[in-house]
Amino acid sequence: MSLVNPPIVSPPIRYQAVSLPLCHNFGIQLSILRLDETHPHISGNKWYKLQPALAEARRHPGRPILSFGGAFSNHIHALAYAGQESGIATIGVIRGEATSASNPTLQDAQRWGMRLVFVSRKDYARRYDPIFIDTLHQTLGDFQWVPEGGSSAAAIQSCGDIWSALSASDVPLDYLFCAAGTGATAAGLIAARPASVKVFVVPALKISVAEVESMLQAHWAAAGFLQPDGYQVLPGCLPYARLSPELAALWWQLSACYGVDLDPVYTLRVFHQLSRLILQRRFKPGTHVALLHTGGMQGLRGHADRLRRMAPAFYGPLPL
Repeated sequence: MSLVNPPIVSPPIRYQAVSLPLCHNFGIQLSILRLDETHPHISGNKWYKLQPALAEARRHPGRPILSFGGAFSNHIHALAYAGQESGIATIGVIRGEATSASNPTLQDAQRWGMRLVFVSRKDYARRYDPIFIDTLHQTLGDFQWVPEGGSSAAAIQSCGDIWSALSASDVPLDYLFCAAGTGATAAGLIAARPASVKVFVVPALKISVAEVESMLQAHWAAAGFLQPDGYQVLPGCLPYARLSPELAALWWQLSACYGVDLDPVYTLRVFHQLSRLILQRRFKPGTHVALLHTGGMQGLRGHADRLRRMAPAFYGPLPL
């Protein structure tokens, strides 16, 4: 699917009904919103977050897009492919050593024409520092800067369009669960949510509710939104990309027994929190709850072997 002339309306997002004993026992209808099916490489929320950046790049032919990410960054992977399809040069500033270039995510990015620039963790921490960005301009020439994760003000507004792409559901949706990394997707969803739907935000890193609230409010201010309501932030329980035997076992059971493939960095954590709330009887029988599969399976490419090794180490009941 080429983005040279992107569709005005994004592909519809389907509801995938998931039948688990947990949901049957508590009378809950659970769906996964398959945003990951939007595009095979520009996966999930990246489709929406990159559209404004690509549109801006087309207005300035010859100027590359530069952005930031880790060695298994979904954003870097999607941006590299989108750039190739659009005829736009891309530069990825990668946290870590150049030896990471041998991993499959960055190999894809290079194959799609992205120039990789590796920086230390100390320098990467300056990715929002105008002085550091100016230093990159001096080294790399002119470029269009796109924040880490593609989380610009325009991208936040674009993520609100996810609601209009949802396919029709036989049962009205009551609650939507969404992961938060930079928080841009969650901010856009909350700002544009239908009045009948409450959004739960699950951080992908160990961070307080107050810190997530501050992040969301900064996004809304940048995008020109008033303080919205109708949402709840849940606490982050594990550091970014950190795994546990319970999460590994949950991933394996969902994949092997129910055909549900979730990435371990974002959506697996969302499912874990969602299932715990069901066990706590937070939702009355007949409620329709959906997990937004935000796509981006690069984390699974980086952790699949470790997940398989860790899963047997967990002993105990799983929230299924």
